[in-house]
Parts: sequence; structure tokens; C-alpha cells
Amino acid sequence: MSQKIVLRTLILLCVFALVALALPVRAADDPGKKLFVDNKCNSCHSVDSQGIAKTMASSKAPDLSKVGADHDAAWFSKYLMKEEAADGKKHVKAWAGSKEDLETLSKWLATLK
Repeated sequence: MSQKIVLRTLILLCVFALVALALPVRAADDPGKKLFVDNKCNSCHSVDSQGIAKTMASSKAPDLSKVGADHDAAWFSKYLMKEEAADGKKHVKAWAGSKEDLETLSKWLATLK
């Protein structure tokens, strides 16, 4: 093989490796995911698709991995403010954070499909 082909192959492999390494970091840095964990939503809920386990094993709250398939961000905001119900039940706790954080969290939840 010529030196140019070997060099191009090595460059491509390095680029692919860097992209592969960067993707999980970006997902972990998602502000909505961070809010979910920082606000201890994972006390009751897991998000298995995002690698988030619930910390209260006895909680019967559902896994939220695909919750965005059923609702949009506006619905999540209302639900977390106890203005909307799911299956006839309102969320256990009303959101106590800022409106901006609620919007960020709601948008993130809506992406879980």
C-alpha cells in the first residue's frame, strides 16, 4: 500500500474514534438529563435508555425511556406543575424549580422515544 493510503486510513480511523468518544459525553452533558438527576427525579423514575437508574428500588413509578412518544414538552410542563393528569393521576410532586429549568426538562423528556 502506498504511504498516502495508509495515512488517509489512519486519519479516518482517528476521526471515527473521536466522534465515537464525543457522543456519550454530549449525551451526559445534556442540560435536561442533568436537571432530571439534579432534581432527584431518579429517586422514583428510571430512564434505562439514558443509563439512569432509580435510587428508590421500592418505587413503582415507571421507566421514562419512551415517554416522549406519548406526550410533547408542553404536556410535560403542565403535568409536572400538577395541571395535567396521566391515566387520571397527577404527578406526586409539583415542580419547584425555575420556569426555564422546567422548560428544559420538559423538552428533554419529550425527546425520549
